[in-house]
Amino acid sequence: MAQLRVGFSRAEITPSIGTPLGGYLGRPQFYAIGIHDPLYASAIALEAGTREVLLFSLDLLGLTPERSLALSQAVARAAKLPQEAIVIACTHTHSGPNTLPLRGIPDVAEEYYDYLEERLKQAGLAALRRLRPARLQVGAGKSDVGANRRAPAQNTIQLRENPSGTYDDTLLVLRFVDADFQDPLGLVAIYGCHLTALGASNMLISAEWAGLAMRSLEQEFAHPCVFLNGAFGNVNPRGRDETWQRTEQIAAQFAADCKRALAAATPEPELPLCLVRRTVQLPLAPLAAEEEIHRMLAEANAVLEASPADEISRRLAAVRRAYAQAVQERRISCTWEESRPAELVGLRIGSVALLGMPGEVFAEYAIWLRQGSPFRHTMVLGNVGYELGYLPTAAAFAEGGYEPNSYIFFCEQGFSPAIEGVLLEAGRSILAELATDQC
Repeated sequence: MAQLRVGFSRAEITPSIGTPLGGYLGRPQFYAIGIHDPLYASAIALEAGTREVLLFSLDLLGLTPERSLALSQAVARAAKLPQEAIVIACTHTHSGPNTLPLRGIPDVAEEYYDYLEERLKQAGLAALRRLRPARLQVGAGKSDVGANRRAPAQNTIQLRENPSGTYDDTLLVLRFVDADFQDPLGLVAIYGCHLTALGASNMLISAEWAGLAMRSLEQEFAHPCVFLNGAFGNVNPRGRDETWQRTEQIAAQFAADCKRALAAATPEPELPLCLVRRTVQLPLAPLAAEEEIHRMLAEANAVLEASPADEISRRLAAVRRAYAQAVQERRISCTWEESRPAELVGLRIGSVALLGMPGEVFAEYAIWLRQGSPFRHTMVLGNVGYELGYLPTAAAFAEGGYEPNSYIFFCEQGFSPAIEGVLLEAGRSILAELATDQC
């Protein structure tokens, strides 16, 4: 079996003060007034024989399919690798630049993407130059940093902590050590939870609790520490109160959880490396009915014409009006869609299987796909490649609430509950393929 080689690197991707922040429509205003801590593009180069993978974790809200493709192609050209070998994931910090086209929130300047491309190329090339023969140690643990955020109340679902709701408490820490000298090369912490400890009132750029935790571990261990977000769609930080004090407490707790997992880390004797990509079609719901759109327009116009009206209500009304108008245009031009393509990515490193999905995937998928997986360790990752919005379960669609209906902020058609079957079937198929002798 080919020797695994691993290299770590990082480049700062912090935007300038005055950049519009993403993630919250309800900010007092949208433009960053300062920098609390820097944002990074972390690169991990993996090589085994002729197989090469360049895995990125970006401290960003997310990327569109077009942006992600352009960035991966640019990195691939610079690194002389096939584009399929480049895997980009975003941590989904809500205290970074608005890199997703969300209705009602200003977009980050185009120049930021030029800067981002250069920084990714620098980080990727540096990681490849630092490739070293490596062994993998896997620490499997638990963390209660996250909590379900969909709480039933009066025949609806509210966006607040639900102590009895489902979340995935599995924490996986991968530590790569130099095969010759046994010196640590770097670690990767994988866990599913929104990076929303800070709320809409925060106007400072930050990598949020996960970034703070990784910096704390780096200070202690003196080697790179990288966070990959898991199945976080319906999970928020537990006990969040949107203050820096609580955010730092969450970061400290997560760092401690990572250290406990590392204390029980076991070495992996064999390390096959394999990457599988598969594009599926996610079924879409039909366009909203005409009567619903007319009602939405009337309600939105009433708010916007009222005087006075609070700013947040006006912003939301403007979003709903823009969405309704876009739906009307789609109906007139007959350009609605039956489905939307989504690329899933499977990465195997020995007994570890990472299954990346392009959106804010619900925690249940991680739990379901781990059951029956042929691997000792299986983790579902969110926001891999690009961001398609929330990927709820069929039950969540039936319950309603924010996540199944949030598509109005960025598109005209939401997903159908049938995506559950598509994602599970594709996920299991990818895991099976990763486990074959040909992989």
